[in-house]
Amino acid sequence: MDDRREKRNPESLQILLSSGSQPVVAEDASTENISACGARVQTERPWRPDTPVFVKSQRGEFWARARIVYCQTLQAKRFALGLQFLSRTGEWTTQG
Repeated sequence: MDDRREKRNPESLQILLSSGSQPVVAEDASTENISACGARVQTERPWRPDTPVFVKSQRGEFWARARIVYCQTLQAKRFALGLQFLSRTGEWTTQG
């Protein structure tokens, strides 16, 4: 059923997710999986689909401009976001 063009790697990395329209609105989050074109991220608050966001890895030099594709409720105060990278620079660092 997975018809994605790119392979997703199950990586749990810490990121900073901030609103593209209000950069001071930011949240620490973690990835569930990543690919060249996007990521699935867990957060503690819901975000609206189509919201522009900035993503910065807490390790490494990865920065991306992205949009939220979906927001799925996982449990009380836990949400999963699907992110589509619109532009990106740098690389993820997966080891500490």
